[in-house]
Amino acid sequence: MALFGFLKRDKQQDYYFLMDKNSNYLARGSLQDNPDNDNILFKVLNGDTEEILRLEIVQVVPTDKTKSVTMGKAVSRRGNVVTIEPMRDMGMGVRKNFRMPVDFESFIYPDSGGRYIIKSIDLSSGGIAFYTVADLPTGSRMEVVIPITAEAPIIVRCTILRAFPVAPPIHKYACQFVDLIQDEESLIQEAVFNIQLAHIRSNAQRGRS
Repeated sequence: MALFGFLKRDKQQDYYFLMDKNSNYLARGSLQDNPDNDNILFKVLNGDTEEILRLEIVQVVPTDKTKSVTMGKAVSRRGNVVTIEPMRDMGMGVRKNFRMPVDFESFIYPDSGGRYIIKSIDLSSGGIAFYTVADLPTGSRMEVVIPITAEAPIIVRCTILRAFPVAPPIHKYACQFVDLIQDEESLIQEAVFNIQLAHIRSNAQRGRS
């Protein structure tokens, strides 16, 4: 399984995420050196190791967008370290599918001019969907303010992929981010995962009440 060797050779302190097969957040952690075999040793820093073992099939998602996502099978754990047997390299583009419902107000600045309030619908590291009164054609480019990243709001560029009919004067758009630098994509991805984690915690608290 030399295909997955990059995971164990990486000496940087990059974070990784574990997702289930449907791209739902499971845990955040780091990879451990494992010179004895090709399995991945994942040290869980935030997450439920028992849940990981129960689901078995997981995705190992590097925060570094230059590294591929790996699908594997969780086979055992020792303390907070889970052993994952790699099954398939899923490539790098798959991370853009990690989309989460979000609910915030922000602004867009279309290249055609003006500023408009938006009401967000969902967010991923690949794009955003929102409602707005702006009447814009498919393919329009704009700047959008993402206010939920960890350090401070960021302004990124996006283009409209699809428009959906809504009761006038409201329009609904699905947009793809363009020209993102790595730091911007990492901040958005982290925000998406944090939303997923908060959602998981909220459901767990309701289950205990």
